[in-house]
Amino acid sequence: MNEAFRAITEEEKDLEAFKTSFYAKNLIDAYAFFKEKISDTPIETLEKMFDALIKKMLFSVVGLNDNRIDPFSSFETINNRSKDLSTLELLKNRLHFVAHKICEGKKLEKLQQEINDTYTLIYHDLRQFKDDHLESFLKHFVAYYYGEKGDFKKRLLEMEFNAHKRYTDNTNFNEEKIDDLLFYLSYSSKVWNFLHTLDEKSITLIADDNKKLEIEITPKMHGLLERMWHLNALNDNAFLPLLLSLLTIQRAGKSANEQPYTTKELESLLEHLERFGFLIYGVAGKNTAKNEWIELAFKAIQAYRFWGDKITIEDLPTLEKNFFNRQGNSALELLEESIHSKKNAEKWYKWGKALNYLLYEYELHHNPEKTLNFDGSIESIEHILPQNPDQGYSAKEKNWAKNPNIVHALGNLLLMAKNANSSLSNKPFDEKRKQYLKGSYSEKEVAKNASFGVEQIKERSEKLLDFLIAHYRIAELVGESAIKAFKNALLKDIK
Repeated sequence: MNEAFRAITEEEKDLEAFKTSFYAKNLIDAYAFFKEKISDTPIETLEKMFDALIKKMLFSVVGLNDNRIDPFSSFETINNRSKDLSTLELLKNRLHFVAHKICEGKKLEKLQQEINDTYTLIYHDLRQFKDDHLESFLKHFVAYYYGEKGDFKKRLLEMEFNAHKRYTDNTNFNEEKIDDLLFYLSYSSKVWNFLHTLDEKSITLIADDNKKLEIEITPKMHGLLERMWHLNALNDNAFLPLLLSLLTIQRAGKSANEQPYTTKELESLLEHLERFGFLIYGVAGKNTAKNEWIELAFKAIQAYRFWGDKITIEDLPTLEKNFFNRQGNSALELLEESIHSKKNAEKWYKWGKALNYLLYEYELHHNPEKTLNFDGSIESIEHILPQNPDQGYSAKEKNWAKNPNIVHALGNLLLMAKNANSSLSNKPFDEKRKQYLKGSYSEKEVAKNASFGVEQIKERSEKLLDFLIAHYRIAELVGESAIKAFKNALLKDIK
């Protein structure tokens, strides 16, 4: 923010380079807006405008002598700059208010400075995120720190730091409660940045002796965390409180020259979460165990803070239990039922984010030097045999395209770059092959076929189903007969 202001006052030519945070961007955009609006305004008019503006900016001292007026609410109203404060800003105000209630003198000065310093760090860590992201950060922090599954604003502002509480010597509340909150809030903002960017610099601290305090993130952990981020699209961020809790613990431990979890332990936990996430939220399409992840996140931070302990993989919700519904149907049966539903005219194509995830995993498995990014803004699902084949397709191929069991079969769907997908559209397979040969592993694999009809669609469908079963070790959860029945049910109509 300071650098952006300096760049404006010193009339730097390339202001885009100074848009390093959400706030800096707003400042520079506001400058450009007003510069354009007043560019043709006479100097006399500008002087009058300036005079009127600075009069509006005179400081006011407000005194309240009426005990019917709540000073805290009045302070918030004055401070909101005609804009609703974010919950993060409201919490800062509330912490200052409570600090005045429980401390005085040097203690108060120290606590106020700590609040301000912590918020400086938090805003630096979260500078690239928009306001709704700040709300999401605080929501997930409150979920793991307090084990709160409901209204995070109410938990913070009405329960933990209520402005109307009587803070007296008899109240079980002191500055340590605020100290602890600030400590974990500041580390969590770094971890939040890391979880959304996977930039390890965001969780690296520099000690007083210029020594780097780094959390060890192995390549395997990095890959699993990237997968976890993709899985958030399937489960509405169900794992985020637990990830925030575990890595904040690791960050706090490293600062004290400890390593609460070994990299092997973290890798095992992440592997379980990734497998659980895809099989339960993707394959089964269930919306389950979300409160359990919050409880685990809370249990993990409590164990670390108060007993120097940790959670283990045995504490996590089991796949064996969640892979089946109450009627005993497995995730495979639930997926088959969903694909074959009469309400589902688009078959596998309607599987949505789970389809993208499976095709992305297939690509990554065969090509670790990935050419795809699992990014919905730049990638989409291509029908190899088009939904509306045009010139260059035979009558038989056009009939295949009318059959949803063929055109929307798993083997006819390909994850690829959006721009390439739109350019291919309904072109004949010969032309598509030329483009596929320049693309990902999956595209090149399809391009090995001289033509692409029902036989090839069925063959590729089986290959992808085999990958799903082997990669996620489904044979550990159901018998071979169940797997065989699942495959047969999903392949028999491709004809």
